[in-house]
Amino acid sequence: MSLLSAEEVTLAYGRTPVVHEVSLAVEEGGVGLVGESGSGKTTLARALLGLLTPRSGRVLYGSRDLAAMRRGELAEFRGAVQPVFQDGSEALNPRMRVGSSIAEALSTHHRLDRAARRVRVAELLDDVGLEPGLAARRPHEISGGQRQRAAIARALAVEPRLLVLDEPTSALDVTVQARVLDLLQALRTGRGLTYLLITHNLAVVDRLCRTSHVLFAGRVVESGPTRDLLTRPAHPYTLALRDAVPRIGGPPPAATGRTEAAPAEDGCAFRLRCPLAVDRCAAEAPAPRALGGRRVACHRAEEVLTVAPRR
Repeated sequence: MSLLSAEEVTLAYGRTPVVHEVSLAVEEGGVGLVGESGSGKTTLARALLGLLTPRSGRVLYGSRDLAAMRRGELAEFRGAVQPVFQDGSEALNPRMRVGSSIAEALSTHHRLDRAARRVRVAELLDDVGLEPGLAARRPHEISGGQRQRAAIARALAVEPRLLVLDEPTSALDVTVQARVLDLLQALRTGRGLTYLLITHNLAVVDRLCRTSHVLFAGRVVESGPTRDLLTRPAHPYTLALRDAVPRIGGPPPAATGRTEAAPAEDGCAFRLRCPLAVDRCAAEAPAPRALGGRRVACHRAEEVLTVAPRR
């Protein structure tokens, strides 16, 4: 059974739908949710965290519908599923010392006295590679990388089973990104954690997730093993995302199609940016279908597999 899942979830802000009938399951091994800004990734993540109510469809924790949970069940869910946001300062009260922010999570979910909380905070900081003395500082007194590690420590304080990582490295420079990714890999192995990783970068999701879902304009356009999506994409949008990742010693990334075009309102939403679009793409929205161990929503997926160079 999946730890967390979405079943035909549609989400909207006011009358404007932003996520359209998305289904996915978060299982052991980690799941990636990939797409550019505005694709609906963070909105969907907030629904999976129980922070937004779907217009239609269900979010399930195990077999239980979040919308039908009672207070005790919700408390269990909050302890098992924790977010780590893009900016570590979002999880840390700017008026509180770092140690106090982490201890606050401990006092909410665990019955520990002050001395025990102090010891546990020091252990958590050490687990994420920070000196225990950093607990006495405030968020603005530490670096961005340290804030992100402290935010991870706060999330780990309640001993979760699943971390929802929303662009956890995008606000950091390249060298710090690598260290945070190394940390997340080590924590997954050492603590048996499962990750739902939201990112625009396929190279990042490849390090942490066994399977991935590619989201464009609020719809899943391709899903399957992450390595397959990287080496041989079957959707032109996945191909564009992959080719946007620079390679050491390789040519600079090149834009694919009309990258500035808004999603089409009829037919295939990606067709105005797609170099392979044909008349059928304007007349008929492609339905997801099985292809080579994945699911893809593209009329010309077989041709994409043919033209996409392997990596």
